Amino acid sequence: MKRSVFVFLTAVFVLSASVSLCHAQTDRTVTNTSKKGSLLVWPLIRGGTADTMINLSNDYYESVKVKCVYRFPSSCARTEWTFTLQPNQPVSWMASTGKGPDGKAVPHTGVQPSPLAPRTLAELKCWAVDSAGTQQIAWNWLSGSAVVGEAHDRHWEYSAWRFAVNSATTGVAAGLPGEMLLTGDSGNYDACPTGLLFNFLKQTRNTSGVFPAGTVDNRLALVPCRERLAGNLDTMVYTKLVRRSEKGKTLSTASVCVGCDDTTTQWFYQSLAGPKVHLVAGAVNPFTHLSTRSGTIYVHGRKQAACAGSVGSPLLGVMSMRLYSGDGPVVGVAPTAVGPGQAYIRDANDVNTTTPVSITW
Repeated sequence: MKRSVFVFLTAVFVLSASVSLCHAQTDRTVTNTSKKGSLLVWPLIRGGTADTMINLSNDYYESVKVKCVYRFPSSCARTEWTFTLQPNQPVSWMASTGKGPDGKAVPHTGVQPSPLAPRTLAELKCWAVDSAGTQQIAWNWLSGSAVVGEAHDRHWEYSAWRFAVNSATTGVAAGLPGEMLLTGDSGNYDACPTGLLFNFLKQTRNTSGVFPAGTVDNRLALVPCRERLAGNLDTMVYTKLVRRSEKGKTLSTASVCVGCDDTTTQWFYQSLAGPKVHLVAGAVNPFTHLSTRSGTIYVHGRKQAACAGSVGSPLLGVMSMRLYSGDGPVVGVAPTAVGPGQAYIRDANDVNTTTPVSITW
């Protein structure tokens, strides 16, 4: 019997300074997947038999109220709940049940997580709020991860993206109620990186779902940094996928529309060799059209007419690389990613506008 090796790749960052709209140079902090933060983002949560276990911790000597939202593709629908974590308390729950791995209720005060239906994909965001639950606050003591289940009892883990608030005082308000500014400056949350860089092995051309030993199945999930969690309007991002081979050669780019719309790829997590991926017309699959065994792929959000209503928002994501072999173990590898903090939405010419990257709720 063939067994699988799952190699997961989570996007990481390089801290860098970006130029503000003014002439002055401003140092901006950038999100990553290892620090503690006040806002956490999991780009991929799966419900059903291929389940996901979510882990969330409050590493502080005081309790904190946390608001969480599942966001779903296509319809932009969401499910939200609020609960209180006690001092230095970690909690875990299964996406399919909303209960702990032991089947018992999650040990916290407040609403329990909603269960996700089978074969449901979602993004998860959790952030610290005040006692009334109406104002986001600085609480750079949250951390989290997800353990994603796959077929044949295989699992891989990734760390949530963590956004710290640039304030030395725990518990103070972080901006106006209902608006989290991801600008990386004083009093606001870390910025998202301008781009993501993933290492990968050449994708096996296959639409049957059956992969011979020694072949590779890459899977990618992307979400826009700018989101409106309330209401029907949302962000669409024209996403450029720039490939480079082992020879250092930059190859032709592919592109997808990433966002919340019935007619686009949306947030996706599936084989990029499969027929369900809706690349922009004329684009080639970025993982199969490669002359060498391995390569890198640079992911960059843009505003482009090819994606109706798109804006130049940065992206967050996670990638898995399923390497089929005789009896390989399950291992994890962290790749590299580069990009300075992108504090503002960019126009069709890839130039900063006056609109900050934000999450409204």
